[in-house]
Amino acid sequence: MRFLKMATLVAGSLLLSCCVSSLIVGNQLQSRLMWTFIRPLVGFDPNTIHFFDAPIVRNRMTALLGDKYEPVMKLLATANEIQQEGALFYVVSHYAPSPAKAVADAAGLVWNADTNQMAVLLVEGGVRELFSEQVEAGKQAIEPVLPAELRTIYDQAAAAKRAVQAQKQQVDSAKKQLEEADPLLELINQLGKDALDTVN
Repeated sequence: MRFLKMATLVAGSLLLSCCVSSLIVGNQLQSRLMWTFIRPLVGFDPNTIHFFDAPIVRNRMTALLGDKYEPVMKLLATANEIQQEGALFYVVSHYAPSPAKAVADAAGLVWNADTNQMAVLLVEGGVRELFSEQVEAGKQAIEPVLPAELRTIYDQAAAAKRAVQAQKQQVDSAKKQLEEADPLLELINQLGKDALDTVN
């Protein structure tokens, strides 16, 4: 109970003090604030503790996602735990797969404590998108690191996309063969008619 009160106190104080609108990967102060904020919250339901409403999280997500913010948040509302894998702190949506879709819609948010990089994975309508904060212009891009659970979702979406593309190619190939066979069938039909006319 004391731990919960302490986590709530830390979260509340950061909600009031961390209204930073422009955050850069590599900013040490911002990285320390994020660490102080997120570390005690591992294991908690992010929706119960209003994790996504904290300015230190929300401001970075809105800047990163733009018009994709709402679809991501709709999916992340189903997340039930803030998790940690090494230096990676993350949340993952938990929508059940639909039989009508090759791959379920999903979203995940990950913050890398080593690089202070926030990244978001969105799989929507079978299309996967990976958004990641980057360093200042002119510096080398940082490839986002995903925890195992998000890597699996990313790979499954990629595999589903390849399977759909392969099926589309097979359908296109079958259509082409039918189109090529059409004149031949017409010729065979005409020859058959001519033969019948000759017999009659």
